[in-house]
Amino acid sequence: MSGQADGPVVRQVTEDLVLIEVAGRRILAEAHCPHRRGLLRFGHVDGRTLRIRCPLHQSTFDIRDGRRLAGPRCDPLRIVVDLSEADAEKTGADAAVVPVGQKGRP
Repeated sequence: MSGQADGPVVRQVTEDLVLIEVAGRRILAEAHCPHRRGLLRFGHVDGRTLRIRCPLHQSTFDIRDGRRLAGPRCDPLRIVVDLSEADAEKTGADAAVVPVGQKGRP
């Protein structure tokens, strides 16, 4: 990943989405914690466990599938797409974005 810092990076890409770059993965996820809408761009990302922790109430989510692992009860974090999987499957200019949990093209 060219231009990426040494550690995990969380970048706001739209009002509703963040790009999480960690451990060779690029994950597009909702920008707000589903508990109380804390801003995940300020959250802590653990590159070893692939988890993100909300800075507001410490809700912790697995960034591979959005499962809540700790913190107050709430819905899972919406993971829009694992761009790492899409990059691995792309073949030239006709590559498609592959939603999490799906293989191949939609």
